[in-house]
Amino acid sequence: MQQYLSVTKDIEGESGIVSLDGKDIIFLEWSGRLARLLVHTLDHTYYTMGTMKYWTTVLNNSDYRFEIVDRNNAVNVDRIKRLDPILCKAYFEDNLNKNSKYCTMAINRYRKLEREIVTSNPSIIVT
Repeated sequence: MQQYLSVTKDIEGESGIVSLDGKDIIFLEWSGRLARLLVHTLDHTYYTMGTMKYWTTVLNNSDYRFEIVDRNNAVNVDRIKRLDPILCKAYFEDNLNKNSKYCTMAINRYRKLEREIVTSNPSIIVT
């Protein structure tokens, strides 16, 4: 069953509501400066209200696997394609380019996630 999240394309919501398929979300990012939760897909960034903890819980209870990986980011574990152990980043594409999105992680949470994800999905590239 497809799950949709109501988001906006702009910070103030002037573009109206957009229904975003939950499977397209690669990570969530809290912006204290904007007082908004940024919802990242491979191609766009959307905005919504609420806390990262709230939306992580909602998505996890809707058959997705999100992990809070630092105080500002939660990553969709099932969308990770590559991990960078030096910079503690998760990437969501096999072939990286200058526009590739990534999610930063706290080092202790990176290590925990890497152990879990490499065990469950050996196709993840660790570079």
